[in-house]
Amino acid sequence: MNPKLPTAEHILAKILEDEFNVKVGICKFTDDLGLLEVYSKVDLRKIDLNQLENEINKVISRNLEVRKYILSRKEAEKIVDLWKVPKNVEKIRVIDIKGFDKRPCKDEHVDNTSEIGEIIIQSIKRVGKDRYRFLFVLK
Repeated sequence: MNPKLPTAEHILAKILEDEFNVKVGICKFTDDLGLLEVYSKVDLRKIDLNQLENEINKVISRNLEVRKYILSRKEAEKIVDLWKVPKNVEKIRVIDIKGFDKRPCKDEHVDNTSEIGEIIIQSIKRVGKDRYRFLFVLK
C-alpha cells in the first residue's frame, strides 16, 4: 500500500471532523485509491469539492512532520479517540501530524506531508443513512 494515501486520509478526516462534526467510519486503500466513509447529519454531497481539496492541499504543503509512536492504551486514551480500537489492544500506534492531528492507526505513513503530493477527491456518495463515502487519489 502507498503510505501517502493513509496520511492524506488523516488530513481529510480531520478537516471533515472540524468543519462538519463527522465521525470516521472505515478507511480502505488500494495502490492508488483511498476510500473514507464518515457519518454525518449534514449532507456532505453539497460540499464544494474544489474548496475541500484546496484546504487539504494547503495542509499538505505546510511540510508537516509525521511522527509514529507506540503508547500504552492508558497513555493513548489521554490524547486520541480510541473508539474504533478493540478493547483488548494494549499497545496503540499513534500517527501525529505535527500541530495538526493525532489519531491511532495501523497503516504505514510518510515521514512528512510534503511527500504526499496533491489530493483529488473523485466523488462523495451517500451510502446509507447519514453515511458518506469519499473516494480520492493523489497526483
